[in-house]
Amino acid sequence: MTTCLFSKKVAIGCFVIFLMTGCTIFEQATLTAEPTASLVSPTNTPEPTSCEEVEGNCILLIFDGENCMYKGPAIQEEGPVTLLFINNGDYLARVNLMRHQGEETIQDMIDYLGEEPSTKHTPTWAAALGPWVPVRSGERHTSEEILKPGIHTMVCADGRYGWWLGGGFTVEE
Repeated sequence: MTTCLFSKKVAIGCFVIFLMTGCTIFEQATLTAEPTASLVSPTNTPEPTSCEEVEGNCILLIFDGENCMYKGPAIQEEGPVTLLFINNGDYLARVNLMRHQGEETIQDMIDYLGEEPSTKHTPTWAAALGPWVPVRSGERHTSEEILKPGIHTMVCADGRYGWWLGGGFTVEE
């Protein structure tokens, strides 16, 4: 009797939630993975299309839906840098800059990821320097980071398959 009463309460609770949200399970399944809010405050300044349009140190990362490509030197200077991400893929993609916390190399990250796209989580010896920023197909995103000495890798991800290593560099003092 108690189990039946509990089940009825759960069913009524679910029905109330259904009425409050106004959408069905079927509608939820068709929702897209588009972000509901921008992580970056909009400005009237257009996003740069290349690092040549950026003052100071700039890192370029391009995603084409199958490859994540870093365009820049193997050695970077310590200090402020602009990360320019261009999503040339067909779907929403994300970008992040990782700093290795130990002595692991760029090759260690390649070995850890294995075949791309990888579905593994960020290794314990690496830390994301910012949030995973969503960028729509055909759009660009810039972010400002402060580089500290150590090994850094850049990654691209999409919600469908996993993530790709874009490349890496070493920051020297």
